[in-house]
Amino acid sequence: MPASAACAFETLISAFNGTLPPEDAWDDVIKTANRHLVAPALFASLRESGLLQDVPQEVRAYLAFLHERNEERNRRLRAQAAQSIEAMNAAGIEPLLIKGTALLMLLDDERLGSRMMSDIDLVVPEADRDAALSQIGQLGYAAIEDSSGPHALGKFSRPQDAGALDLHSRPPGPQALFAKDAPDARRTVGQGKLRFVVPTSEEWIVQLVAHDMIRDRRLFTGIVDLRRLLDCREILSMGRTVDWERVRHRLSSPMLALARDVFFLNLERFAGVPVSGRKAGALARLFHRRQLAIECNSSFRRMDARAISTLLAVWRGARGMKPQ
Repeated sequence: MPASAACAFETLISAFNGTLPPEDAWDDVIKTANRHLVAPALFASLRESGLLQDVPQEVRAYLAFLHERNEERNRRLRAQAAQSIEAMNAAGIEPLLIKGTALLMLLDDERLGSRMMSDIDLVVPEADRDAALSQIGQLGYAAIEDSSGPHALGKFSRPQDAGALDLHSRPPGPQALFAKDAPDARRTVGQGKLRFVVPTSEEWIVQLVAHDMIRDRRLFTGIVDLRRLLDCREILSMGRTVDWERVRHRLSSPMLALARDVFFLNLERFAGVPVSGRKAGALARLFHRRQLAIECNSSFRRMDARAISTLLAVWRGARGMKPQ
């Protein structure tokens, strides 16, 4: 393996932050970008930094193709989301847009192709559940079997659409974190005749940390989701500011604080997002380095997970927490 391909993940990170890979590293970088679902975002980043002209022609053409197709799909998803929001507005419901769906509706047209999406995520209050289901039923959506859950009202699909419609009663993550309604953690957006709600910058990041590190168990598996880190970079690129201390306050319990600090380290070192305030402790730094080792070293990736389980048990015991 050539030195340039020793860690394609690190080389990909460098490309997002303005340093092009050596020519013999591009194949591995593209494979890694595809695995992280960020190849269209890589194209957009290289274009915006003025580096696209220095990328090998075949690589440039491939990335341009992925970006173009993703932009086309996202236009369809945006139209689909707008139709669903309009139908809910007609019933007096202003849905909360979460995850990539908020970006989908807020990004400028020239940025629309950068974010790969799986479905449309809308949150409606439990009190509006029946009205919301009635409205999307009138649009022709059918429930996907066994798709409801603790926070999910279900996934709904139509044959002609680019993706499913995923309805939630709250954002994914620990129930206690989102148990209380927090009007100051969201803002209403008007787009033409549409009205919907998006999280504040701080709450958006809280939701990303909770979903990424806890709901998807990435704190425990050590697998990085670069796409969610780039979402945070997009939030800031839209001119938003973040009160990082407020995020810390929202995620202050021992396990959430560890997840938060690992995510913050990932933001700084993988996505180039500066995070102000107090720095992460030793355990968070260890978990961060573990993630990089998993990405870059196949032998480490196969390491027995019991080592991490033991470390977590010791950490929980030191804080008087019950073992899991």
